[in-house]
Amino acid sequence: MSEFIGLSTLKQEQAEQLKVFERWANQRAWEQFHRNHYDWWAFPIDKPSSFGFKYTLNKWDIQELQKDQEFLDSLSYTATLLLLSWGWDAAESKHVNNPDPEQGWANHPIRLYKCNRSLKLFSLKDLVASTLAYAHWLKANGESFEYNGRDLYLEIQEGLD
Repeated sequence: MSEFIGLSTLKQEQAEQLKVFERWANQRAWEQFHRNHYDWWAFPIDKPSSFGFKYTLNKWDIQELQKDQEFLDSLSYTATLLLLSWGWDAAESKHVNNPDPEQGWANHPIRLYKCNRSLKLFSLKDLVASTLAYAHWLKANGESFEYNGRDLYLEIQEGLD
């Protein structure tokens, strides 16, 4: 199992991913959001992943990051751009009018779950509410949240365990 990369490296990787997201959004290259991998460092959570514990936060890491406004702003904007890539306006909590052809749900329930959980960990309540509203919208439109035998829709609706 890999060891945690440390807060400084995590913050750097998260900030770098935001720059990439900004470039993709400015280029309207929504498909890049769908085909690339980034959720481990873009939306760090308190659960191990396929990287083991490399990007796994403990309660002290979370407490430290909660005091870091630059990190919180970066995380917020990263989530906003991810949601926009799926055709969701985070600020208005509604589907984007006239989205680009590639700007839509990419069937990555694990990514929405990680984004939502990361936002919950850092008490970014408006964005948590928007990710929940998006999950409700997707479910109402027949999307599945099954992932490795888990129903992530239920987990998105729950608070932190």
